[in-house]
Amino acid sequence: MMIEKHKRAEVLESRRSRVPFVAGVALLVVGFVFCRTLSVSGRETASTNAFVLAQGNSKPVRTAATQDTVRGVHGQREGAEASAIDGHNTQLHGIPPSVILQPHPAIRQLPITQPETHREPANHQVPVSHQVPANHQIPFLHQQPAVQQHPLPHVMMPMHSAPARPAGAPPALVQPHSAIAPGAGNQNPNAVGRPVQAVKTPEKEKGTFIPLIDEAGAPVAPSGVVSQDGKFYFLGPKHLWSLEWTQPTAGQPRKAFLKACHPPAKIDKIPVQEFNNMISVPPRKSLVILSKAGDLFEYFTQTGAWHQYRANLWLTGSPDPDYVDLAFNGKDIILIDPERNDIWVCPPNSRYLTPYFREVMPWQVRRGDYYVGDGIGIAYDGLTYLLRKNGGVTKFSGNSRANVKQLKFGYRAPGKVRLRPSRIITDAQSPLFIVERENNRVLSIDKKTGQTAHYVFPAGSDLRGLAPIKDGFVVVNGDRLVTRKLDSGDAPNAEIHPRTFDARLDGIGIPVPKGQLPSHLGVFPGARRLYRYGIHAGVDFFNGGGNKVVMGTPAIAADRGKIIRIDHGFKDMDAPTFNRVMSQCARDHTTSDQNEDLFRGCQVWIDHGNRMVTRYAHLDRINAKLKKDTFVNRGEIVGFIGVSGTGQNLPGKAKYPHLHFEIWLDGHYVGYGLTPGETLGVYEDIFGR
Repeated sequence: MMIEKHKRAEVLESRRSRVPFVAGVALLVVGFVFCRTLSVSGRETASTNAFVLAQGNSKPVRTAATQDTVRGVHGQREGAEASAIDGHNTQLHGIPPSVILQPHPAIRQLPITQPETHREPANHQVPVSHQVPANHQIPFLHQQPAVQQHPLPHVMMPMHSAPARPAGAPPALVQPHSAIAPGAGNQNPNAVGRPVQAVKTPEKEKGTFIPLIDEAGAPVAPSGVVSQDGKFYFLGPKHLWSLEWTQPTAGQPRKAFLKACHPPAKIDKIPVQEFNNMISVPPRKSLVILSKAGDLFEYFTQTGAWHQYRANLWLTGSPDPDYVDLAFNGKDIILIDPERNDIWVCPPNSRYLTPYFREVMPWQVRRGDYYVGDGIGIAYDGLTYLLRKNGGVTKFSGNSRANVKQLKFGYRAPGKVRLRPSRIITDAQSPLFIVERENNRVLSIDKKTGQTAHYVFPAGSDLRGLAPIKDGFVVVNGDRLVTRKLDSGDAPNAEIHPRTFDARLDGIGIPVPKGQLPSHLGVFPGARRLYRYGIHAGVDFFNGGGNKVVMGTPAIAADRGKIIRIDHGFKDMDAPTFNRVMSQCARDHTTSDQNEDLFRGCQVWIDHGNRMVTRYAHLDRINAKLKKDTFVNRGEIVGFIGVSGTGQNLPGKAKYPHLHFEIWLDGHYVGYGLTPGETLGVYEDIFGR
């Protein structure tokens, strides 16, 4: 370095003989520093320009809405999705390893910044790790069929005066998955995401609330709420609580808390799997709870006893039923089943169900046929109300094939936002309520006129179950029970505050080239897998519905991360092994973790840091260049799509190739503890509609 400086100084002296030697050296040093600065700046500018050019030349993912339909298939598979419209053969397109997955156009893209360790936001929201709240009190309790008024509890307070949760308080009853121990690796430095929004002053909420805490004082965030005989009951993924009160003492008013009424591990020899939703059945003094595996359990509120209402079982023909919601018609349970395009009537302990409609599968529907294949919720008040995933409501009279008629039901929600429905609730004395979890809003619809009011909740809310009360409603909002009166509706032009989701999910891509999110609920997390008496934990990407998937289509990393599992030398189940595993699932009425791993077949797992893991399953083979404990980039090929683990690899059955893709946060799959409608909303937020 010094020799070079002296040489340059001599050149300057020879050219500028009148400039003193010392001044020449000084000029040389300044020039050298300036040139170095230009060089570094030029490289950074070139890198940024290259990225901008790449982004400008890339084509966004198509977002045209397509209706995925399901053809009948054998029960020993993961519910293959095929398009009844796009039926022509799809050729395999060669995808280079450098392919970059583009996010949905709704996700705005940001310039790439230097890699940094991903930090968890101070106030992020995790849609799948559900804390368990505690008791609330409600000024008015609704009891079916009569409406009763309940005295206003002392613990009620304005929404904006909510006490702060203790710093560092762990979520209650969150049990990390034992097979996942992700490290604190770097998040993808090339991931694109939404721009940071300016911090707004939190708006004050209307209504009153009760903090939900359990008997130990830990906050609880239930998924559902119903009332019976003047008492509220709350549902969790495998939990049930009743709202109780302490005895008042001198200077201490009574306080609300949630008392555990949790089920045993098995009820009448049927394993209790993840709960979906529940309803009140006043004539039986019970609550009926639907699990995501399709089993119905009954809790008797006066005795505290648990019994089986109906164990799920195979029906003749495919696909298997998938009950996504339930209601009580005054005598029996009714179940909405989008997979078989029907509503079923289910008496207690009945092995077989009575359909509302004549059997027409979703892909066979023609003009004049009833269609409920896009249903996500159901309610009953003497008439049956079906909530569709686009927010539409269809009304039916009658309750059997002989007398069911479809009736008109129209309403118009205030505001100009797209409807994002998640639940529908009503009773004989109340309006029709629709919860929009992703819009942080509740709609109240007059069932005679269709006149609609809306109740807007602040950003950061998490609206779950709702129960009607006298002159209003209560709704679970995270670990609080909020009460709103019907006359407290917001102005039609009130600003809507869409729900925020976990920042770790922002910017990840769909794991198939040029892929789109399916529209068929049966391939999303939380759907039943009746052939193995289990629950689906991921999204299936089949051919059709905007996706091009055949044997050998590349599966690509949704984000940058570290490979923590890769099945080199994978050997699939042979016929005797497959039959043995299937028999064990039928005998146990559930799928063990070991058997579920066999059903996933050849797999790759990627740890993205911050307790986020993605899984890629049913692969035909993996990318031979990849190794465990090495890093992959977003869009890099991890394997090639196949049918491993599904039983379709057996001789003569190689069909329905698809990618089974799971996202895990904090030890639970994304969708854990959510209803099917809520799960769909979360995935639309992640990947776009």
